[in-house]
Amino acid sequence: MQYLSGRDAGRILVTGSSAVLWVKDVYSELYGSLYYSASYPLEVRVGGKPEMDRALRGVRSRSVAVSSPALLAPVRKASRKHVVVEEVVKAARSVKTRWEIGFIRRSCNVAKAGMRKAEDVVGLGVRELDAVAEIEGEIRRRGSVKGVFGDGMLLASGRRAADIHAKPSLKRIGRGLVVVDLGANVGGYFSDMTRTLGVGRLTPLEADLMSFVESLRDEAIGRIRPGMLASEVHGFVEGCIKEKGYGFYHLTGHGVGLEVHELPSFSPGSKMRLRAGMVFTVEPGIYIPGKFGVRFEDTVLLKNSGCVKLT
Repeated sequence: MQYLSGRDAGRILVTGSSAVLWVKDVYSELYGSLYYSASYPLEVRVGGKPEMDRALRGVRSRSVAVSSPALLAPVRKASRKHVVVEEVVKAARSVKTRWEIGFIRRSCNVAKAGMRKAEDVVGLGVRELDAVAEIEGEIRRRGSVKGVFGDGMLLASGRRAADIHAKPSLKRIGRGLVVVDLGANVGGYFSDMTRTLGVGRLTPLEADLMSFVESLRDEAIGRIRPGMLASEVHGFVEGCIKEKGYGFYHLTGHGVGLEVHELPSFSPGSKMRLRAGMVFTVEPGIYIPGKFGVRFEDTVLLKNSGCVKLT
């Protein structure tokens, strides 16, 4: 809804000859300057589900595509047609406009400020949740309307850092590694970045793997060009980590935009080719249960000549 209409309210039906947005009367009045401008691409009508259901039944096509599996049953019942899930809008969203990139850059700048705060507050004896409170407060003060994930940023120290999605706890940070995964949301657009911070004197293994993963992130970013398959990038990163003697337990990266995780997906089986204008993360990591974890992640913009780091 946000991508197609500029607002997250209402219902849209697109056919071969029309594109109609139904909104409640209050939104019609609130956002009339947008909805009824000469350049607005949708026909705006006041209404909701009943009006759209009637329009669905009048569509001549034998099938209807929806954006989410959750819509399959209600739209099938309303339209009495064959209904499928289609990612055509998600695929279009994978390539950002200059306008979108502007918001993502602002979001990345807020995330970077949050990471600088993390470097200041993460230290011996500090509780993980206390550090998160300071970091997220900084991100909000800088203009982020929400956190990067639904239940907040990730921060895990010591053995807990080997859990890829460990939530912050009341544990006090000790000597070792701390994985900090955060982001921001400005103008509806997300950013995402991860750093592994060292607290106290590191062991040779901790220092070695921190350097290896950080360098691998940079090497992977430097190799990416338009036309590559997303799976090629994942294969390179996974291969390097396996050569080092470790397993790789998550995807190499993901698109970033109106959602913090969107297309392209850097998975082993992805057939999506990378295009200039895509914004995505690159995030190699190594995790040793019972010991520690290491991850470095940046949000990057793909141009014709290669990637530019935004975080």
